[in-house]
Amino acid sequence: MNYNLKFILLLVLCYTSFNLQAQEYSTKSRKAISLFEQARITYSSTEREVLLNKAIKKDKKFVEAYWALSQHVMRKNDYTKAIEILSIVNSPKFPYRAQTQYMIAELNFLKGDYKSAIAMAETITESSFIAQKTQLLIKYLNAQDLKDHPMPFDPTNLTTINTRFDDYFPSITADGSMISTTVLVKEAQFENQEDLYWSQKNGDTWQIARPLLPPMNTGGNEGSQSFSSDGRYMFFVACDRKEGSGSCDIYYAIRSGDRWSMPISISAPVNTAYWESNPALSPTGDELFFVSNRPPSQGGKDIWRCDVTILENGFLKFSNAQNVGTPINTDKDDFAPFIHADNKTLYFASTGHNGLGLSDIFYARRTTKNTWSEPKNIGYPINTNGEESGFVVNASGDKAYFASDHVEKDNKGLDIYEITLHQAARPDPMAFIIGRVYDAITLANLDANVEIFDTNTSDKIYESVSDKKLGTFTAYLPPTGYFGINARRKGYLFYSNNIESMNDSLIIALQPATPGSKIILHNLFFAFNSAEIQPQSEKEILYLFDFLQRNPKIRIEITGHTDNVGSEEYNQTLSLNRARALFKALQDKGIAADRMSAMGKGSKEPISSNNTEEGRANNRRVEVKIL
Repeated sequence: MNYNLKFILLLVLCYTSFNLQAQEYSTKSRKAISLFEQARITYSSTEREVLLNKAIKKDKKFVEAYWALSQHVMRKNDYTKAIEILSIVNSPKFPYRAQTQYMIAELNFLKGDYKSAIAMAETITESSFIAQKTQLLIKYLNAQDLKDHPMPFDPTNLTTINTRFDDYFPSITADGSMISTTVLVKEAQFENQEDLYWSQKNGDTWQIARPLLPPMNTGGNEGSQSFSSDGRYMFFVACDRKEGSGSCDIYYAIRSGDRWSMPISISAPVNTAYWESNPALSPTGDELFFVSNRPPSQGGKDIWRCDVTILENGFLKFSNAQNVGTPINTDKDDFAPFIHADNKTLYFASTGHNGLGLSDIFYARRTTKNTWSEPKNIGYPINTNGEESGFVVNASGDKAYFASDHVEKDNKGLDIYEITLHQAARPDPMAFIIGRVYDAITLANLDANVEIFDTNTSDKIYESVSDKKLGTFTAYLPPTGYFGINARRKGYLFYSNNIESMNDSLIIALQPATPGSKIILHNLFFAFNSAEIQPQSEKEILYLFDFLQRNPKIRIEITGHTDNVGSEEYNQTLSLNRARALFKALQDKGIAADRMSAMGKGSKEPISSNNTEEGRANNRRVEVKIL
């Protein structure tokens, strides 16, 4: 799961691009070629360097040996030395000069010396390299421009979270109270073993990160974890497990109180025989972003998405996996997606979009459900000539967390940093509100499906399942607006209400679905002084329809009510017509007429005072009772 981007890039730079696998070399010395071939197959770093130097000594014009030696030095992060080596063969006296110039330019880019990279690229004159030269200059000029226009940056190394190993792929709950990371435990039983670590916030201080216990962590590789926005679901990646579909697969677990369920392997179409990683659940709970190298691909590793259905038992169903496509994915690696609680802003890492180094962080805005704006580089010095990835942002949009190996000059590996995010890259701010679901009769806490939506657009804002043990849920909403809330659980009448303020209570008492239980349809709206149902009522009608579909033996009584404004006769007629309008809407969807009755009671049964507008609004309602 650790991309090892630096090694991959350097390998591609020096071998793939210029075909060192070729049978013909720039030297005729059989001894030099023999030493070079030995260097290519040895596993010993020390021996490789010795053999390459010997090959060069046998023929000081053996260009491929200089290339390989520079690549060997690059793996030690000594870009200056690598440039010195290549400069020896950067002369018309040597063959393949354009390739050498190309590599020196790329080395200066990796070093962060963009001006030198530009200068070297401009010296390339070979006609077959003009197209590559143009692309290089675009990349280098873009990097220099980003560096010339730095963003505000105040990094804090999270020392209590970071270990002495590489720490990356941070994930936080949207309220910022819990963080998890992937740690490359180099002293583990197996080389390069990855484990899941986590920490909770105590006031303003993060506690020391500690590894998750089995069955999350095992002797194998686990990492690339993420939380749902409310912290109820944790997704992670495990490799080479017996129940897996391929090399690395995505799992999820459900939290109850302070415990996690046994991990559940996600089946197709998410997990395949290919490599899957970097899961991220949308705040609406109906979309999972992940990374895969399966076909069809834009190039290397691509970001994918699939539909998610939250079942009544809290388990998840996955379907319709799709490549996100352009402009997000490129012909190289695009990975580590994070969708903010605003459900609009996507942050991800890429080696394909023009950036400053090995991998940069980008962000894009959702324009429709499946389309995105052109990605923007999050800027320098958040991005550097090194490796940055795993960018996550809290609900309010002001604090971000990511991994970097170049924020601090003396940093020798990947660490997690916290920053105040600059304004241009911030998502829409979201506020969180904590609710609780319980049985209206026994007062016992319940796990129930909770959905919140915008009453004007019917767009889903949040969906999750309340905690099985505590009955609690944490919802993330825009600071202003008018929202509908619904909750449902098998054996209970569904709940309907609305939220006008973040201070509104979200204490939900579910009524057992027994004769005599009833609810007010708070999100059923009518035109003024009319029985015409407004379009924004569709969600409420669908909830009632779904309830009746799942409970085919239940019969209901629909009752309309009004305030006391107007004559009693008029109010009686209006209330009856509104009840009949809902009756017809349900009948049109397939509910049999003999399962329903409709009546109107005018203003006879108020539930609030008619002396205030708020009270009159409460009295204008439609109720549903189980018969």
